[in-house]
Amino acid sequence: MCFVEMKRGSQVCSFSSRACKRGVLLVVAIFLVFSLIFLISGKIETKSVLLKYTLNKDSVQTKYISISSDEGGEIDLSVNGIEKGVILDHDSIVLEEGEEKQVEVLFDTNSVSEGVYVGNIKLMGNGEEKIIPVIFEVESEDVFFDSNLEIPSRYSNIAPGGTMTLQINVFDLLAGGGLQEGLGTSSVDVEYKVHDIYGNTIISENENFVVDDKILITKTISFPRDIKTDQYVFSATVRYFSSVGTTTGVFTISKSQQSGSGTFNFNGGVSDSTVLILFAAFVFLVLILFFVYIIRDRDKLVLELRELNSQELERHKIFLMEQAKFIGTKKGINKVEIQKEVKNNIQKIKEKQKERVDELKKLKKEGNIEEMKRKVEEWKRKGYNTMLLEYKLKGLSTKEMKEIMNKWKEKYKT
Repeated sequence: MCFVEMKRGSQVCSFSSRACKRGVLLVVAIFLVFSLIFLISGKIETKSVLLKYTLNKDSVQTKYISISSDEGGEIDLSVNGIEKGVILDHDSIVLEEGEEKQVEVLFDTNSVSEGVYVGNIKLMGNGEEKIIPVIFEVESEDVFFDSNLEIPSRYSNIAPGGTMTLQINVFDLLAGGGLQEGLGTSSVDVEYKVHDIYGNTIISENENFVVDDKILITKTISFPRDIKTDQYVFSATVRYFSSVGTTTGVFTISKSQQSGSGTFNFNGGVSDSTVLILFAAFVFLVLILFFVYIIRDRDKLVLELRELNSQELERHKIFLMEQAKFIGTKKGINKVEIQKEVKNNIQKIKEKQKERVDELKKLKKEGNIEEMKRKVEEWKRKGYNTMLLEYKLKGLSTKEMKEIMNKWKEKYKT
């Protein structure tokens, strides 16, 4: 039994377990109403609020963004502000009502030089637009000096015409890592930039520092009064001969200023940021209550399998790309056919994974939890290593395949 006590004077009211559940459902209903009121854009939804990725030169990685729509329809996608290096696998997608689809975002350093690239992915459909900021950091293959950035919380949201002070810690990666003295006293160049999320550089400065092991740099930046209110990215790029290391941080410029523990606008009222913070706190509380209510009904094993499938699929894609890259170096190879074969193999993997999920759901329906656990553990033990030879591309010899497999397994041995 669950009891909720409400005291007013000497009165004490107790509710049964059913009443508790109704109370939770009522809170969830209130949450949905508030969501409809506060959320301006309700047609296109995405779980990604920011894509930030760091890669070394001559490497490739794939990320995914989930897009859904209550109304359905065609959604157009485009990368803006970053001309090369960030590629979408679809220019548009068509969604059914309430459907969710994943769009592949390829980060490729082969076509860009070392540095920081800032832009966005724009989603447009049903007369609505959504922006996902993108930060793509490209470092050299070997990094000798790297850095990290700290933007104090009081500068995470500043007003136009305001000043921001931040700290950058530049350090010798070789110091204490086998070469106890590292590179010793060295001269490094540090480039600072402030970017908007549309590919424009707002501020750019360069400085030179002498570093012995590490150095802490305090940087102060002043912004003009007519600067546009929006999200911005501060980047620091550390160069030492062929070594390039990067670090970035996100902040906001808005017509509000921090005072005490709250945020107020210039007219003395509560700003939109404060309303959003209060709403976020309310949502967080509701989600906790809702989670407590449904936790008993969550199928952890199915979720665990989906996560396993996701990791397996991503690594198989990388493995297939390694094969395609190797075959592409040979003469007389039709690259279109290679890509077609890669896509067919990926589809086969997805079909096999779907069979796993269907099998687990069938066991769940039968209430056979022990068999579900045994199956998940069995698939975990098999993993992706035992499936590699099933997806060997044409044009590879057994020796070449083993060479690629050994490199791949060494990379993902953990």
